[in-house]
Amino acid sequence: MSTPAHLILYSHDTFGLGHIRRNRKIARSLVEAFPELHASIITGSGLSGEYASHPRISYIEIDQVEKLPTGQYRSANPEKTFSQAIDARKKAISDFVRSNPADVFIADKEPLGLGGELTDALAHLKAAGTTLVLGLRDVLDEAETLKKEWENKGIFDAIDGLYDHIWIYGSADFYNPLKGIGLPQSVLGRCSYTGYLYQPHPEFEKVPVAGLPSDYILVTAGGGGDGDFLMNAVLGAYESDQAIPCPAVLLLGPYTDREREKEIRARADNIGNIRVIGFNSEPEALIRHSKAVIGMCGYNTFCEVIARDKRVLFVPRQTPRMEQLIRAERAQELGLCETIRAKDATNPTGFAKSIRALIASANQPAPIHDLDSSGLQRICDKVGAILDAQNRPALEVERAG
Repeated sequence: MSTPAHLILYSHDTFGLGHIRRNRKIARSLVEAFPELHASIITGSGLSGEYASHPRISYIEIDQVEKLPTGQYRSANPEKTFSQAIDARKKAISDFVRSNPADVFIADKEPLGLGGELTDALAHLKAAGTTLVLGLRDVLDEAETLKKEWENKGIFDAIDGLYDHIWIYGSADFYNPLKGIGLPQSVLGRCSYTGYLYQPHPEFEKVPVAGLPSDYILVTAGGGGDGDFLMNAVLGAYESDQAIPCPAVLLLGPYTDREREKEIRARADNIGNIRVIGFNSEPEALIRHSKAVIGMCGYNTFCEVIARDKRVLFVPRQTPRMEQLIRAERAQELGLCETIRAKDATNPTGFAKSIRALIASANQPAPIHDLDSSGLQRICDKVGAILDAQNRPALEVERAG
């Protein structure tokens, strides 16, 4: 009798919720597609317990590190230096992959892991015959910035011959995150686009939104670590124009500074038609029930809003990466959203006008687009092909049946 297939996903999780939520979506889709498959998610988020459990998905938590607004890192544990935290993470990852053989390993965004923490594990997995996959979001950063970063991290010297596949979680006609950074054709030849990672899940469709207005604008800042500027901008707009014809629901995120959260809640209480939610692990239901959305244009929010055909106003951050601005401006070019710069959102009168325009547009038919949102299904097909090639007949029967 063959042993169950095992897939490992790695996400360094230094800032926000994007990486863990992306990997969780992938793992959930795969274990549901393949009843004999077990998935392990190596994560540094510290929030795995906030998400609904699944009997064939395990979370392996490693030391947490924090990304500062400057782009630098530090250990979340004040008793450890960043270097000590990376050493502990590196050992934990290496020990896990050695004691838990994997058929497929998917690394999210960081080819060598944060601070090179994947190097030992990748060497072991490669020697053991594990299929190695690098998963990249649709936009990483400006090409010149990304090129310098990968050069400094030694990625150019290491990546050729390392990964069997590079999956880009987006569409070729939207953006190419690797264009112009000088990767060799031997690496680019392993790249393929999956489409965006969003498919409504029945479990999330049933999540109630009790206690919220029947019509509302959802304001979301992902993990919330750098989203208070957006919340305060919305509050300023509603203070400036108290007749905005739609209440707002502010979803702060778990990384919002506690003192800033108190200030935001106090301002919202004084306005009256604004509700504040600290954290919701399944924001899809909040998006589905909303009239429109104001967000920063992180990857997951973009996927969920566009796939839902929601009218959206993006206010992207520009530090420490240009990722959100690049994604938002490209989406606006395609007629998928409206975008304003963060500095313009600090003008309460002007931002109030933008919010009124968003509300008015929500009463019009959604723009027609053909953005590919079948990425999760395509990843299931790709993993199925890998497992078939590895002679996993039990999985093949389950998938075919």
